Amino acid sequence: MGLKSIASRLIAKHGQTATILRPGEGTENAFWEPIPGEDVPHPATVLLASVAVDLEAFAGGQTALTDNRVLVSVEGLGIVPDTSDKLLLGGVEYRTEKVTRLAPAGKVIFYEMQVHSNE
Repeated sequence: MGLKSIASRLIAKHGQTATILRPGEGTENAFWEPIPGEDVPHPATVLLASVAVDLEAFAGGQTALTDNRVLVSVEGLGIVPDTSDKLLLGGVEYRTEKVTRLAPAGKVIFYEMQVHSNE
């Protein structure tokens, strides 16, 4: 059993379903101002992980006390998460602050999203 399947199994066992909302293709008005498109939903399996606040990251403005760390399974995920995405989890919409991937030897095992509630 590889690391990817172990990570996916653990995220599925202890996690929950969520939706990654990717901004749809927008248009422009008569004055060439962008009009955002509808969000496109992408189902995902995620694990909301508790964050031990790294005081250095907090002091440096990289992390807020209200940020959450979310581990995203790659199983069945049709997109690569990025900072333009939003996360809908438990009826709460979060904006994505940062996305990293755990990818030893170039093979993605899971994604980690740092998200912040819009509420």
